[in-house]
Amino acid sequence: FDSFSQRARKQRERSENARELLAWYDEQTQLVMTLVREVARERAAEFERTAGLVIDVEWPSHPPINLTPEGPFMSFMRLRIPEREVHLYSHRVATGAPLIHFFAAHPRRGEHSLDRLVSRPGCRIEQREGGGFLLRSVGGDADGSVVSVDDIAYRAFALLLAES
Repeated sequence: FDSFSQRARKQRERSENARELLAWYDEQTQLVMTLVREVARERAAEFERTAGLVIDVEWPSHPPINLTPEGPFMSFMRLRIPEREVHLYSHRVATGAPLIHFFAAHPRRGEHSLDRLVSRPGCRIEQREGGGFLLRSVGGDADGSVVSVDDIAYRAFALLLAES
């Protein structure tokens, strides 16, 4: 009976730890996306002042998706100029760390052309030792390096304003 009781207690502890981790991930994802939105709005205002280019920043741009407590969980942000847009989306499955990715659609010019679709990995949201979050780059040359909210906003703008 003691071994059953210990297994049940350990299972409850694991379940509680997983619930706490998921709550932290959800809270930090909201915070990161809010911070990226604020930086993007500041940059958009600067573009409008200096270049006359209006960049629409929308978060959330689509209702979040949360099918089950284990996920997937996704939230969406959009940066848009006429004929171009970039989507930032966060996603998390089960107790895995949330990721933020970029997706861009650039229309091609010409009668028989198709849109150019560009997808880029972004970052993983991790727990910082001592509290708070840490953004770590995923994919590409900078894989595993620490990035900032400013870096994420910059990458979204770079994709938005890239020539087709």
